[in-house]
Amino acid sequence: MDQTISFEEGKPCPVKIQGYGGGLSFSANGDMLLIGAFPEPTDEQIKAWGGKWRAKLATESEFPAIPIFAVGSENWIVEAPCNPADQERESPGFAEALYAKDDYEMAAILVDSTTGIVRKIAAVPLNEMFIERLVLSWNPFRHPADQYTKSFAAREFTGKVGEIFKTRTARQLWDSSW
Repeated sequence: MDQTISFEEGKPCPVKIQGYGGGLSFSANGDMLLIGAFPEPTDEQIKAWGGKWRAKLATESEFPAIPIFAVGSENWIVEAPCNPADQERESPGFAEALYAKDDYEMAAILVDSTTGIVRKIAAVPLNEMFIERLVLSWNPFRHPADQYTKSFAAREFTGKVGEIFKTRTARQLWDSSW
């Protein structure tokens, strides 16, 4: 059975979104999807979504790196915390498939969180170094924990992300990340 989902500007988002911000996911063949849900995006934000993006990884000791993106300019920083252990369970082998690609591109969908309507779709090219660092930093966290690796259950992951963002803003994380 075909389980494809398609996004179209001006149409309702086919994926249920809770809250707002950036949500990153991966398919088993290594495709990256970022859905950004923001209330009533301005014309400037919609234009920026289709502009140039930059990507970095915020790293914390003994925790998976958090992808963060500057959208259009460094005036709009979108964080996309993503638990590698959950991703591996949902899309086994995603990291290897992502790393094996010839070109790295992320589909970025901007959704008005008040209406659920897709406002802008962008194909975002990503730097090979970003992908390599992402895959390497997530590797120990992708599989169930054993005596050599630490993995985070969904609740632990959410709590740890909350702690990180209590101590620093997205802008501070961006400025201190690579």
